[in-house]
Amino acid sequence: MSKLVISPDQQCANWKIEPEFTFTDDERDSLQEALSQTTISPYREYNAFASQVKEIIRQRRVPQRFVDFVATLASRDRDLEPVVCIKNGPYDRDVPPFDFENPVESKYRLKKTFIAEAMLSLFAQLCGTPAIGYVNVNDGDVFQDIYPKKAMADTQSQKALREIHFHKDLANHFVRPDQVYMVGMRSDPVNEVYTSFVRNIDVWEQFDEDELDLLRKPEFHTPFDDLTVVGDKKLGEADRHPVLGELGDLRYFENRTRGLTDQASALLEKLNAVLHSQKCRLFIEPGDFVVTYNNHTIHAKEVVKVGNEETLKQRWIIKTVNVDSVARHLHHFVDGTEYLVNG
Repeated sequence: MSKLVISPDQQCANWKIEPEFTFTDDERDSLQEALSQTTISPYREYNAFASQVKEIIRQRRVPQRFVDFVATLASRDRDLEPVVCIKNGPYDRDVPPFDFENPVESKYRLKKTFIAEAMLSLFAQLCGTPAIGYVNVNDGDVFQDIYPKKAMADTQSQKALREIHFHKDLANHFVRPDQVYMVGMRSDPVNEVYTSFVRNIDVWEQFDEDELDLLRKPEFHTPFDDLTVVGDKKLGEADRHPVLGELGDLRYFENRTRGLTDQASALLEKLNAVLHSQKCRLFIEPGDFVVTYNNHTIHAKEVVKVGNEETLKQRWIIKTVNVDSVARHLHHFVDGTEYLVNG
């Protein structure tokens, strides 16, 4: 049974990311068998696929111990514990590496089972946190890949080959997710590639009241993320915004968000230093299921050491972005859908 892998020099002075649930091998195998019965492609018929997962839940094929654990998350203090790590979960094994030139199209051809996608859908349905997709991201796919792509290798997107600076997902989009769910699919331990997290509450403790007041003002600007605007997709100019939201959330993308005054710019330099002083590093292994509460933490991809350049190109995590409720977002959805954002 796999153990949590953390960088030995992770900092985490006030907080640790530890496994909160580990499937037994029998539980994993039983659930994997159930999820392997999802025969409809989630990339062609998302609603029908989600219905197949719903039927697995209805038939009580999910280990009760896991159902009970997921139920505890409803009362979780997301400020104090904004990341959940689950170990030894089901995922699709032995999927061939994708084409570095066009990994998404390659996935459509090579991936014949949908176990990881079913696990993501299962978790979302148990939590009551619907997954959403975006028209401008992978043509609206709900299930997205953190997987390098040659043409976007140097961008700050989930297609990047190397580091992605601290950010929260879709921080400058008009529909911002409440959660990000991830299933580890492939990672070579010779490459020290970590997903690093910082709690919002640990950030704000480092600023005085005058600094916090300035961070609450719309004196900052962040361009739309690379993946949203790649190609001929046009969303216009992103709005000025505060970095600190009313509920203590952090609207920020390191090295992309800029201050519109000298004082605001100086505060961002301090913010960068704080983020790197408070980070916790997590090495996501195959079969890991990781939850991050997107409005209560900020995360980064850190490439500390590369031992094999070729397997670095094959590192793979499947993710969804999810919301607590679709009701407040429906006016942004494509007509006739309850999951696809028109943007």
